[in-house]
Amino acid sequence: MARIVGRKQIREGRGLGERLTEVIVWIGIIAGIIYGVRWYFTVYLVSPRTVLSKYLGYVKAGNPEAQYGYLANSTKGMLPTQAAFEKEWKGARGFAGRMSDYAITSVTETGSDAKVTVSVGVRKPGQELYQAAADAYKDVYVMRKEASGWRVVLEKSTVRSLAAAGTQP
Repeated sequence: MARIVGRKQIREGRGLGERLTEVIVWIGIIAGIIYGVRWYFTVYLVSPRTVLSKYLGYVKAGNPEAQYGYLANSTKGMLPTQAAFEKEWKGARGFAGRMSDYAITSVTETGSDAKVTVSVGVRKPGQELYQAAADAYKDVYVMRKEASGWRVVLEKSTVRSLAAAGTQP
């Protein structure tokens, strides 16, 4: 019987250069993800913008217990208890259901202090939630970096929207 002679089948595979390139790309992607996660938890979540946004969310909800936790030690010295805070600070419960929106427009950090400008919309007394008209206010909050993170210094802040918080519907 005759033997069939054929060529050896050539297998094309991935070379070392292609594999090395893939490994480098994957290392870059993983390093980018790790850097992004690290930045999110160590920089973004503890920034004055994020902390003030949480505080203003509690102001909008009318939650003075949570608001008191974001106050600086100097403000807590003036308002030593949560009950004193609710009684003395009109904004503690005054914006519940009336603050339509807020937007942080600028943040200026200087050392351990930060000045944050906020545009606030407050509905008029007696206005329903579905009505869109709101008075616009420009508030400037001063924040201080303390051991527990950024905190709101109310006595140095210029909160013009408090004029609307004092009037009850």
